[in-house]
Amino acid sequence: MDARSKIGLQEDAVNVEFPRALQQRFEQAIVEGELARDQAWSLGELADRFQVPADPMQRVVGAALRKGLLAEAEGGAWRVLGLPTTQFSSVFTHTAGSGFKPRSEVRQVAVEVATPLVAEKLQVEPGSPVYRYVRTRWVNEEALANQTNYMPFEVCPGLEGDDVTRYSFQKLLEEKYHAVLVDMQEQYSLVPSTERDRAVLGLPEGAAVLVVDRVALSASGWPLVWADIRIRPDRFEYVAALWPQAAELLKP
Repeated sequence: MDARSKIGLQEDAVNVEFPRALQQRFEQAIVEGELARDQAWSLGELADRFQVPADPMQRVVGAALRKGLLAEAEGGAWRVLGLPTTQFSSVFTHTAGSGFKPRSEVRQVAVEVATPLVAEKLQVEPGSPVYRYVRTRWVNEEALANQTNYMPFEVCPGLEGDDVTRYSFQKLLEEKYHAVLVDMQEQYSLVPSTERDRAVLGLPEGAAVLVVDRVALSASGWPLVWADIRIRPDRFEYVAALWPQAAELLKP
């Protein structure tokens, strides 16, 4: 079974064509300083520089704007911001740094059309292609959380070929796709577990599940990832170390 069949890319239902090679060239030119910080370019100038038509250049520029690599400038031009920096440690890195042993079990990677809810969270057009990335987080070989991430397709085209079993998903976005998370908006709730929660996390009938609803933003304020994280509430030590604000809901 090839990778596309294994992860369930729905190419018949979703248009996933994207100028990936151009995106890689363009973003690398920004990261390496070939396109200098604060320098402004029109779309036509960029298309001429990279010797491509305006349409694919426009799509790549739009993705770079979402990632915070560019900013809008006067006269319809684009100003180079360079690669942003982040102050957020990934959950994987923080877990390892806390003395625990993390790993991830990737359950599904698929390209789907954005539902109204996903479109609202990610600020994309309903029906546009998004990645749905489902994985279970294990800590010290105990199932801790089941997490579903949604990303606009143009943020990380080719994600289906990446292995994050023992590697930070956030670091993957930053280092391979130049999608740096600089702000987080989170909401927490304690809700009744679903049948899927109980099956994946090994929870008993009637148990609750701790939900972290997280939208991760780029330097330009655009959403890069919407995460629905469903956590076993009885792993208080882990929750307190990894999601301290959410852990407040678990205190007596």
